[in-house]
Amino acid sequence: MKKLLVFTLIFAGTLGTLNAQNIKFKKGDVLIDGVSCLDYTSSSTNAEIITKDGNQTIILKYIRTGVGHNGGLYTKVVFVEHEKSFTSKSYIFNKKLLVKKLLSDAVIVDCGIDESKIDKFIMKYDEGIEETLVRH
Repeated sequence: MKKLLVFTLIFAGTLGTLNAQNIKFKKGDVLIDGVSCLDYTSSSTNAEIITKDGNQTIILKYIRTGVGHNGGLYTKVVFVEHEKSFTSKSYIFNKKLLVKKLLSDAVIVDCGIDESKIDKFIMKYDEGIEETLVRH
């Protein structure tokens, strides 16, 4: 029985690592499992992720509200060509986390953006931060 449990745990751990993808940002390239898949630019306040053909762009913005301890930070992700966006405060996305989530939710597939998955991705992470700020 112990051997079966150990085997099951090892097998489950192996499956988890098979699905994990190695993501690196290097000199304007997003490398996924060592393959140059996307382009990017970034600054301290935003990042832009672009498909290699230049046809699809995702912008990640870091937005601070207020000053000092009264202020907060949230991220806004914009799918430029689709004119769709979302805001998140509980998930402060950085470019690596964003690409990781886009891959795991199959928004990025074969180095391209699957339009049919964008709405579900937005529903999953949108917290409507900007709408809340406007009401107050």
